[in-house]
Amino acid sequence: MKTGHRLTGKYLAWTTRRPDATCWWCQYKIQTREHLFKNCPQRKSQQKTLWATVLETTRKLPGPTRSRDRTNIAELLADQRCSQAVLTFLATTDVGRTSGPPAAGEDEDAASEASEWEAREQEERAWARRKEEETLGME
Repeated sequence: MKTGHRLTGKYLAWTTRRPDATCWWCQYKIQTREHLFKNCPQRKSQQKTLWATVLETTRKLPGPTRSRDRTNIAELLADQRCSQAVLTFLATTDVGRTSGPPAAGEDEDAASEASEWEAREQEERAWARRKEEETLGME
């Protein structure tokens, strides 16, 4: 997702794994990271949560404040302060995964990488829960 070479309509059409770059959720003509993180009407509530969390987090911590209108997706994905908000957004929206069965020609590596990503997300959530429990136990 960070490099732009992952499961978006634009990339999959470029690799010929999809017939076109259309967003499979809202049928917008080109599904890009920008569209998925900011403009897809099927993901509006999750986008609102993402950007509210990003704004709140970046206001509290050193570095530039990130907002929906002033931040491109490459900056969002590169900012470590936003990592948890981005991971939560990806987990709750299935952005970065294909909708329905794999497209013709989609290789096993993509499915394997998706499974690995899910395992990493689960590990991250478990780690965050442990840290929160430790913090609450110390107070």
